[in-house]
Amino acid sequence: MQPLARIIPLLFLLITLLQAGPASAGKGLVMGLVYTESPKSLLESWTPLFEDMAEYVGVPVSGAVTGDYAGIIWYLATDKAQIAWVGNKAAIEAVDRADAEVLVQAVTPLGPGYYSHLIVPEDSPLQDVDDVVRQAATLSFGNGDPNSTSGFVVPGYYVFATRGLEPDKLFKRVTHSTHEKNFHDAAAGRVSVATNNSSDLARYRRRFPEEFQRIRIIWTSPMIPADPIVVRKDLDPVLKEKIRAFLLQYGRPAQGKTEARVQREANRLATWKWTGFRESDNSQLIPIRKLELYRERLGIERNDSLSEETRRSRIRAIEAKIERLGPDTTTP
Repeated sequence: MQPLARIIPLLFLLITLLQAGPASAGKGLVMGLVYTESPKSLLESWTPLFEDMAEYVGVPVSGAVTGDYAGIIWYLATDKAQIAWVGNKAAIEAVDRADAEVLVQAVTPLGPGYYSHLIVPEDSPLQDVDDVVRQAATLSFGNGDPNSTSGFVVPGYYVFATRGLEPDKLFKRVTHSTHEKNFHDAAAGRVSVATNNSSDLARYRRRFPEEFQRIRIIWTSPMIPADPIVVRKDLDPVLKEKIRAFLLQYGRPAQGKTEARVQREANRLATWKWTGFRESDNSQLIPIRKLELYRERLGIERNDSLSEETRRSRIRAIEAKIERLGPDTTTP
């Protein structure tokens, strides 16, 4: 009987594990968020959506806030978060390093996109990018998180790489901060010029109206694909589809919804300058992958330390990667 007594608990454990299935999140879903504003206000703004999602999908939903995108990618990779709101550059890292996938894409009042900006103090003599480049040796630059699309990748390509420049070698001083920190630093004159984006600036205009009057936009990028929501690929497929369905109908009329509820959801989305979500997948990330490759190619083209043979070889390798990504409508 003793061997049987030892085997029975093991059988129960095996049955339990088999029933649990892949990343079922039966104990709840955790959504990773990066704070571009204060962590407390970020969680407060997302909590109503978490409550609505929990009601729809049938499991508790909570948020995990970190100060940078690397933290969110780590949360996803270690299953401490199963879903996350990230920018496109961070989504690439999540797909490549954390076995995640794009589930849906946010929709803005402008459509499926937003813009990167360079901002300066309102009384700055800087009027455009040419002024910034000419005077860079005397200026401080508030750059973004290296995993930020609008704060780092897009201005890094369009403003600097296309001119053969590297911010760290160009400016007198460079810092890397959140969008909100860059906004406050520019408004207070603590940096000469900083990166930001249209979605966050719209929020700061509402939350910090006096400070907003103390900054000025001097550069606007081409449209950037709007932020994706990513999930772990091994999340229970039934739960994953419930999350997708919930997000796609959020803020829109649906069976069983009152007009008051639709309006309430739309008001919550407006907090992030969104009007809803639309279907998406990893192909959304192709334009940003290409920007990274174009920037790398420009660096190789301008690297005088390379032999001509090495330069041609590396450029061919990058062009092959670009070709494999396929066509898109936003290549520079």
